[in-house]
Amino acid sequence: MSSTPEVYKHAEEKRRVARESAEQNSLFREVEDDLRHERMVKLWKRYGFWAIGAAVAVVLVVAGYQIHKTMQESERIEQARVMDQAEDALMARDADKAVALLSQLEKTGNTGYRTIARLRHATLLLSQDKKAEARELLALVASDSAALPAYRDLAVIQDALAGLDSDDPKTIEDKLQPLTVAGHPWRHTALEVSALAMAKGGDPARAVKALDGVLDDPDTSPERRAMAESLRSVFARDAAGK
Repeated sequence: MSSTPEVYKHAEEKRRVARESAEQNSLFREVEDDLRHERMVKLWKRYGFWAIGAAVAVVLVVAGYQIHKTMQESERIEQARVMDQAEDALMARDADKAVALLSQLEKTGNTGYRTIARLRHATLLLSQDKKAEARELLALVASDSAALPAYRDLAVIQDALAGLDSDDPKTIEDKLQPLTVAGHPWRHTALEVSALAMAKGGDPARAVKALDGVLDDPDTSPERRAMAESLRSVFARDAAGK
């Protein structure tokens, strides 16, 4: 039979091993959480710029008819020319020239071109990580009663994306909730950004349900479906790990 000191020594060793094991597990969990957070931050940024670019591209495609109806032909041609030059500058990565042209339209353009110029300028500023300046422009669009509702709502979505890493997730959700109703032109984008906010707020299960609203819609485009499925898989893993 072991002596009493040896029993105590053995028990103390077991406690030490158990304590070290618990500390190791805690460290591993912290590292895993940090890695998950880093992955999600990178995903938000990559997805955010993609969504902004795609949404603004849609605006540029559909804006022409509305602008044409509300402008004189000569005025429309001149502002269209300036907008084309701004787009060419953006494609050539000449930010200074693009900003000068967009700023011109923001000051003197018709409501339609002024609004689009602000949205494009905001997108450029966001790509340069100048979020405060971008959000000022987006606030102007969102509050412009002369702008079409679809443009104002797009500005709200862009602002929500810009605020993902700084704003309260619940505030973002509340801001986007009116845009997630069936039939809204930006419903899919609003649901996706809401899902990002839900995940950031620590509720990946709700984020999965929000993305199901995109995936269950037969009108969802293949590109959007692929992005939503990728996001959903990440959030589903996080929800299962909770």
